[in-house]
Amino acid sequence: MLKIKGNVDLKELEKFGFREIKNEFVHTYLINQASYGLNGIEINVETRELYIEILDNSMSIILYDLIKADLIEKSDE
Repeated sequence: MLKIKGNVDLKELEKFGFREIKNEFVHTYLINQASYGLNGIEINVETRELYIEILDNSMSIILYDLIKADLIEKSDE
């Protein structure tokens, strides 16, 4: 499982095109899927876990950018 590191301010994700979504059921950061077709990366704010659907290179590039910025770590859970 991949997750955002605990010391990262989640507002920093907005630099990569994520937007914060809050409702009564979920609080996440979500990459704007409308711009990328069926692709998406969602980050649960509570657990910081990434949920990824990559159907083409557009999401792969964003994921690569997050890794290069040292924002992601591998969780053994």
